[in-house]
Amino acid sequence: MQSDTPDGALRIRDLGPLEVERAGVPVGLGGTRLAAALALLLVHAGQHVGVGALSEAMWGAESPSRSPSTLDSHVWRLRKALEPQRERGRPSATLRRDLGGYRLVTDAATIDSVRFAALADEARELLAAGRPEDARRTAERALALWRGQPYAGFADEPWAVAAVARLTEVRDQLRELLAEALLSCGAPERALLALGPGLAETPLRERLWSLRMLAQHRLGRAEEALRSYAEVRRVLLDELGLEPGTELRELQARILAEDPTLAGPGPWVPAAPTVRSPAAPGSGAAGGGGPVEVHLPHRVSALVGREQELAGLAETVPRRGLTTLVGAAGCGKTRLAVEVARTLAGRFPGGVWFVDLTAARDAGSVLSTVVSALALAPADTARPGAAVRAFLRDRRALLVLDNCEQVLDPVADLVDDWSRVPGGLAVLATSREPLEVDGEHVHPVGPLPPPTDDGDATASPAVALLLDRLAATGADRRDLGLLSAVVRIATAVDGVPLALELAADRARAFTLEEIAHQVTADPSSLARMGRGSDHHRTVRVAIEQSCAALPADEAALHRSLSALPGPFTVAAADGVYRGTDGDAGRTADLVARLVHHSLLVPLGPARPGGRSRFTQLATIRGHACHAAAADGPRLVRSRDAWVAGLVRDRPPLGHVTERAWFDALDDDLPAVRATLQHLLVERPSADGVWLAGRLGAFWYFRSKTVEGRAWAERAIDHEHLADPLSAALVRLTLAHHLCSGGDDDLAGPHVAAAFALLDGSGHAASRVVAEVLTLLTHSLVAAGGPDAAREVAGRVRAAAVATGTDPELDLFADACATLAGSVDGLGTDEALSGLHRRALQLGNAHVALLVAGMSVVAALRAADPARALT
Repeated sequence: MQSDTPDGALRIRDLGPLEVERAGVPVGLGGTRLAAALALLLVHAGQHVGVGALSEAMWGAESPSRSPSTLDSHVWRLRKALEPQRERGRPSATLRRDLGGYRLVTDAATIDSVRFAALADEARELLAAGRPEDARRTAERALALWRGQPYAGFADEPWAVAAVARLTEVRDQLRELLAEALLSCGAPERALLALGPGLAETPLRERLWSLRMLAQHRLGRAEEALRSYAEVRRVLLDELGLEPGTELRELQARILAEDPTLAGPGPWVPAAPTVRSPAAPGSGAAGGGGPVEVHLPHRVSALVGREQELAGLAETVPRRGLTTLVGAAGCGKTRLAVEVARTLAGRFPGGVWFVDLTAARDAGSVLSTVVSALALAPADTARPGAAVRAFLRDRRALLVLDNCEQVLDPVADLVDDWSRVPGGLAVLATSREPLEVDGEHVHPVGPLPPPTDDGDATASPAVALLLDRLAATGADRRDLGLLSAVVRIATAVDGVPLALELAADRARAFTLEEIAHQVTADPSSLARMGRGSDHHRTVRVAIEQSCAALPADEAALHRSLSALPGPFTVAAADGVYRGTDGDAGRTADLVARLVHHSLLVPLGPARPGGRSRFTQLATIRGHACHAAAADGPRLVRSRDAWVAGLVRDRPPLGHVTERAWFDALDDDLPAVRATLQHLLVERPSADGVWLAGRLGAFWYFRSKTVEGRAWAERAIDHEHLADPLSAALVRLTLAHHLCSGGDDDLAGPHVAAAFALLDGSGHAASRVVAEVLTLLTHSLVAAGGPDAAREVAGRVRAAAVATGTDPELDLFADACATLAGSVDGLGTDEALSGLHRRALQLGNAHVALLVAGMSVVAALRAADPARALT
């Protein structure tokens, strides 16, 4: 939404958790007391607030009295937050001193609650003036400001209760006004969507039910409208012991009487109450002006987080013969399909039918299920295929075929057959893979996006869905710990709607923290708590339906991938699946098939020209782990062996192939991390120390030195398990990371310990040690440790002399000596140029870049910037 405040202006967001922004940047208030003071001033915006009231809000009624100077110092800090650019001694333009108190002075654009109330008044006036489209836009702008309970954290304070109640009532009235405006604009399907949140939160507001019934009636769903009346009557009797009011009773009577004055504007024509009267085969009666039949499952909850998809599909489905919603188990394909069909009912005068194919297993049972859903008379079923074709002839109808994955071929044959029947039939199918029929439009349905690290958690559709379902269980949205736990749950289940729904079911039995722990351990174990269909009773069973028909090799790969806890490449998949007898081409085919079956999510390359990566949703990985339980240790060993092989293939420092090695590690970094976790934390071993000692260059050159330092410190705890070379490499790697971060004083003991391990081990002159020492020399010089740098450079020189035949070791030794000498200004331009030529001749880009950097520094020291640029 476009901001209503000028660039750089102050904005106070009080319709939810209290936040202050300037130019879109959050401003810290510096503690709860200042936030309480600001909340009180906002409640009385523009009015005098006494010193006593402020003190009580900040310190409580029972706290000892405070001196005026104490309060003044806090007010000064609050002014500093609200007006950081105010000049010293200049009066505050926002928080003014009043006689015996203070007053918050701002314009309407500054405070969300003030602007919210103003927009609400404007929307009412626009609707009363017969401008429903303008009223709709204004109401939506107002509701977009609402982020939760006003003054969250202080809403229960005596001084805030009345203001919170007033704003909440304005919000509730706005919801009703928005639905009324949408109905007046001729958009009953959007009005139904807008009414969902209000009905879920305030089910006793009769006006919402009245608008819902009217919207349903204008969509040609009079039968649903009458069911809504029965539902609200039951709610009112159960909760209040009252019958519905006059408005609801009169609307029910008018719907039953088919009152033509209930018709709305635009193309929507009200339909009479549905009376099932099948047309004779071939009559085409349903394609004319008769009653619209809508046979869809009853909606038990609002659709949350799919508004854009719903709008897009509402445009696409009527123009296509076949639209297939494809996605993994539990992603909400059925729920979305039903809502699309409900929204489109008015555009299919031939009727809308829902066909559940969960129990179908062959062509005969598919056709039988379709016949039953259409309620064809027995005489029509002697030749069921012909009877269905005759029934659909000349009908502008919509069929929803749900759960097609286990009967793909029979369903594809039927849809292909129906495509030749005149009349404009549209089919909306749900499946875990496409039907692959000519003209099919495939719409992927993925999980709801979980919250991101840098975004507003409440803007996440996954969080919104979970909060909506938790509200139905009685969860207190004012609980400050609620959002944190909800974010953990939504993230742990990758935003899979079924898992979110089942997690919310558990809120009656467990705390949200307990549920977060449960789903983090195994999201596939979630199960339905109460009544309901056995279909998708547990997440694991839902996924098992996808896996049951997999060929043996695909099922084996599905289980094997449970050892890769994150994005991975085909190479990693092949490593855990086939081990040393790999066949990446064959594994790539299997990966593609699992993507086709919605058991893998394709992520694409991490960089242009990189390798494609894939991942299992957390729920699917949970199923794979359960299925591979007996084989789990072997799969972990295969993964660890593959990671060790990848690290063992490390190119020499500075060579052109080093970048490709860094990219390969980046692409499969989750597997590398999982192996380090297994070998350094879960089951510490010499192999873990070996890995940590050989990944130093990767952590450094890919700007992950903090992580590299953490793993090196872990490895040092277990260095007694490893050989001297690996232990020494870990120590030197840690020293390098410490120096790179400016902690060279901490590096010295690790360098000394490494040299003690190397002396007498026979590895002091090895190439891998010389490479680490070269990196360490550079970081020591940069950190300002010339003596230590010279000592390390001397070790590289000794290694080069001991080997005697490796020109690159000589290059490293000369480069380190020049680096160490550069601290004292000993490096000459001629020597640096010679080193640079040697590095290029040997193909060592690292030393060439290092020497070029030294040349720049030398030129700048000589006040010769032109040579530095060269």
